[in-house]
Amino acid sequence: MTHLLVWLAADQERYTFVAELPLFVLATLAVVGVTSRRASALLGSRGGTVAYLGLAALALLCARWPTLFVREPLNQDEAQALAQAITALHDPVPWRGFDGNTCGPLNTYVLMLPALFGQHLTFLSTRLIALVLESGAIAALYACAALTFDAGLARLAVVAPVTFFALAMQDHFVHYSGEHLSIFLGMLTLAFLCVAARRGFAGRWLFASGVAAGMMPFAKLQSAPLAGLTVAVACAVIVFGTHNVRDGMVRFGALVSGLIAPGALILFAALLGGSLRDFWLSYIQTSLAYILYDYQPLSFLTATPEFGPLFDVLIGVCALGAVALVARYSTTTLPERSAFAAAVVVLAGAIWTIYAPKRGSLNYLLFAVLPAAAAATAGLGVLFAALRTRSQSIVRGIVALAFVVAVLAAESAFARPDYPYLGALADYRSGKRDPVTAMIAAHLQPGERLAIWGWRPKYFVTTYTLLGTRDAISQYQRDPDFNPYLLYFRERYVRDFEANRPAGFLDAGSESFDFERKGRFGYETFPELATLVDRDYRLAGKADGIRLFVRRGHG
Repeated sequence: MTHLLVWLAADQERYTFVAELPLFVLATLAVVGVTSRRASALLGSRGGTVAYLGLAALALLCARWPTLFVREPLNQDEAQALAQAITALHDPVPWRGFDGNTCGPLNTYVLMLPALFGQHLTFLSTRLIALVLESGAIAALYACAALTFDAGLARLAVVAPVTFFALAMQDHFVHYSGEHLSIFLGMLTLAFLCVAARRGFAGRWLFASGVAAGMMPFAKLQSAPLAGLTVAVACAVIVFGTHNVRDGMVRFGALVSGLIAPGALILFAALLGGSLRDFWLSYIQTSLAYILYDYQPLSFLTATPEFGPLFDVLIGVCALGAVALVARYSTTTLPERSAFAAAVVVLAGAIWTIYAPKRGSLNYLLFAVLPAAAAATAGLGVLFAALRTRSQSIVRGIVALAFVVAVLAAESAFARPDYPYLGALADYRSGKRDPVTAMIAAHLQPGERLAIWGWRPKYFVTTYTLLGTRDAISQYQRDPDFNPYLLYFRERYVRDFEANRPAGFLDAGSESFDFERKGRFGYETFPELATLVDRDYRLAGKADGIRLFVRRGHG
């Protein structure tokens, strides 16, 4: 297999052909499955469904496999989450063993899954998990569309998100981010809700839907608006699908009990671990201060070339569906109209979620990929209903073809450079270590604690060391611009430092926070920390402007 990957990476055109072939096969099958009854029956069977969704996952893997071998973090967020996961194997109590800042503990726990199979946690395993979560969200979208409309429309539904996730090159879109788990849980919430509606609102499916929604804010707090409006959709479905008070109360009870269960368990663990106050100050209060600091331009949602044109297409299809709904209201059924309204509400929640932090991180746009695809799918469903004629299959085929072509054209509209990650495999196989990693490895063993002052969590990963304090990054200990709890975070850092007595201390502050004025943010700018370091540690080396200190008497 390695030889095959090396052969593929050796030529850009060869890689492009293999990467994009499954995507075009997927898109072709989506159109053929709408126009041909025989193909529709074959693809709509259980085996056909599994094969189609497997092809969707294969399309992602064929396009994204080079990113698995990038040795460096594609974004510091994935290094932070992975560093927390490595430490959580030893201390899983949230906000005590680790603090993910605006990302909740579930975003860390999901990265620990390879350890169940005796595997180390690496950037490769982390990006594989990102692909699995994307594939799972796409499968959940398929389930929603199939249960609400039909399998033909469900196959069309997945074309847009698969196209985006397969063809995107921007590192913010291909690294593991805090959005991935929330995206998956949001679509899972809707899928469970659709199953519940199909099965007489069985309590276990409503409970499962509530659990998935309740987990979202503890994966990433930013997803709370999306979770809230998704739950609002679930409540509306229960209200309109229930005809007596007793059944309604039972169904609401199942949903609400599922909704509160994840938070109750996590907060109970924090209570037992003595970190409930840290949850409130760090996760809630500081996050609220964070979103008051800046503003995003309204154009943020559509300005990125890899996402904006695709989003415009999906919104356009949704708008066409709205026009068709108004013009041919009588030809649509109540479930079709309800599904359209629900999809629009969920998309509104996604847009609210993107703009809530008032900052322009491109990975926030991931929140809109699946909801926009769901809204476009609902628009197509209403449009198909409005165009019911004797030549229905032909009309559906024309609309499906136009939709697929528009999606593929939108994602390929900008000048696409050569895929930037093709050289990653050769670098990965070389086994070379960067100077800072080599310096740390010469003095510390994997499993020992290392404290890092600065924003370089990758060194926890490359040396497999544990967090010396609960903070993988010292962002909140450094900048008071949007942080009224600076003193709290600094006191906590010092307290953790004294309690954990890390074997090593890495001063990366001057190489993390301000590249123009070297030395301004070295550990000496934190007097209480400087006192501990100068007293208990000795300078062991310096590489790339980063200083390593080792505890006196260590080794």
